[in-house]
Amino acid sequence: MDAQGPDYVDPADQWVLNPATGMYELRLEPPAAPPPAPEAPAPAPPPPPSRPAQPPQGGRRAAAPAGGRSSRRKPKKSGNRKAVLWAAGVAGVAVVAGGAGILASGHSASGNGISTVAVGDAGAATLSATGPMNLLLIGTDKGAATTTVLLHVAADRSNATAVGIPADLVTSIPDCPAVRGGDGESVPGSPQKAASPKVAESLGSDGRDPGCTMRLVRQLTGIPVDHFMMLGSAKVQALSAAAGGDDVCFAKLPGDDGQLRSLVTGKALTVDTPLGTPAALDALAKDLARVDAKHLTFTTLPVKENPADPTHGTVVVDQTGAAQLDAMIKNDVPVTAGPPKPDPRLVGSKATPHNTRVTVLNGSGVFGASQDVLAWLQNEKGVNRSANGGDAPAKLAKTTLEYAPNQADQARSLAAMMSLPASALHQGTKDVAPLTYMTLTLGADYTAPGTPIGPPTTPPKGLRVVTADSTVCAG
Repeated sequence: MDAQGPDYVDPADQWVLNPATGMYELRLEPPAAPPPAPEAPAPAPPPPPSRPAQPPQGGRRAAAPAGGRSSRRKPKKSGNRKAVLWAAGVAGVAVVAGGAGILASGHSASGNGISTVAVGDAGAATLSATGPMNLLLIGTDKGAATTTVLLHVAADRSNATAVGIPADLVTSIPDCPAVRGGDGESVPGSPQKAASPKVAESLGSDGRDPGCTMRLVRQLTGIPVDHFMMLGSAKVQALSAAAGGDDVCFAKLPGDDGQLRSLVTGKALTVDTPLGTPAALDALAKDLARVDAKHLTFTTLPVKENPADPTHGTVVVDQTGAAQLDAMIKNDVPVTAGPPKPDPRLVGSKATPHNTRVTVLNGSGVFGASQDVLAWLQNEKGVNRSANGGDAPAKLAKTTLEYAPNQADQARSLAAMMSLPASALHQGTKDVAPLTYMTLTLGADYTAPGTPIGPPTTPPKGLRVVTADSTVCAG
C-alpha cells in the first residue's frame, strides 16, 4: 500500500510515452470520475435516428465499446515514468539474465557493431571485477538521452540496483570536455532555469557525448559512473516489449540465449573505450551474471513536479528522497534487503549523557566542526563531560569513535545520539581509568551537528521497487 493513501499519484508516475514524438511527457490529467447513475427515464418522444460515431472531442476519451466496461476508469500507472526506467533497465536485466557472452557473442565474429567513445575522466580507465561498479545505460532517440538508467553493482556482487532518471528532469548540466569537430573544445555547461535544461539534453545538444551524461549523473547523485552502454531507441523498445511493454513483466524475458542475443545484439552498440571489445563485453557479462536476479532491484530517482514550470511538463529532484537513496547506493546498502540486524557493538546498556565522556577531534576538513559538535552535545544532548580536542593529526574519510572495553556503554550512548554506524566504533583491548574520555574523530562523512553520520539502512518512504525475479507485472 502506498504510504500516501489510495488516491495519491506520484508525479513521477505520470510520465507517458508519446508515440508520435517518441518522447516522454508528463500527463497531469486526474483520473476521470465514473459517470453519474442515470435518472429514471421520463416520457419522451420517439428516439431520433441513430447518429454516426463522432470522434472524441477536446482530447477526451472515446466512449466504451458496446458490451464492454466503461473506459472512464483510473488510468493505469503503467504508461508512466516506468517507460523511462524499465526500457533501458530491461537491457540491464538482459545482460544479467543472459549470462556470459550474450552481448559479446553477437559482435565477436568481426567486431563490427561496437562503437566506442573516449570519455576521459568521466569514467574508469579500465574494467575491473573488484569493488563496486556503476554502469550507465542510455537509450537514445534523435540523438537525445531519452532513457537513462544508472546500474549500481555492489562490491561483493551480492546485489545490484538500477535507478531510472527521467529525461524531462530539469537540472543544470556541467561543463563537458567533449570533442567538437575534433578540436578538443570543451562544451560549456548550462545553468538551471525554470524549465530547462533537461537530462535528455546532456547528450547530443551542442555536441555533448555520453561522457557529458556520465558527468551529469554524477552531479545529480554524487555517484561516480565507471562505464556506459548506449542503444538506439529501436533496440530499447524491443527490449521493453520483450518484458511486457508498459506492464513490465520481467518473467516474460526470453529464457533462451538465442532469443536474448537477437534482442541485445544485431544493431550498433556504443560503449566507453574500456568496454570496446568483445572480450571486455564478455567479461562484463560474466561479472554481472554473478548477481542473483532476486537481488537485482529497479527503482527511479525520487522526483517531484517542477514548481517553476507553468506548463507542468517537467520534474525536479526530490532532494530528501534522492539524497537518502543515493546514500544507500554509495554505501552498498541493498534497497530491498530491509533493516539489517543490529550489530553486537550497538546492543546493550547505555550510559546516561552526563556519564558519557568524550573528546571531539576534527578530521573532517570542515572548519570549526569539532566545536560545533561539542556545542550540540553539551547544549542539546546533555553530554556536559566533553571537550574540544582541536584538529586531528590527519583528515579521515570516515568518522571513528575509539574507546576501551569498560567504556562500551558510553560508546553505545554516543553512537545512538549521533547515529554512528557500528563500523565507526573501534574498541581497544584494555580497560582504562574510570574518568578517561573516549576519542571521537570526525571524518569527511560528517555534515552537520545532529545529522546522522551513518548511511541510511532503509529506502525513502514510498519508493517503489521491483526485483528482476518478480513474477508480478509492475504496471
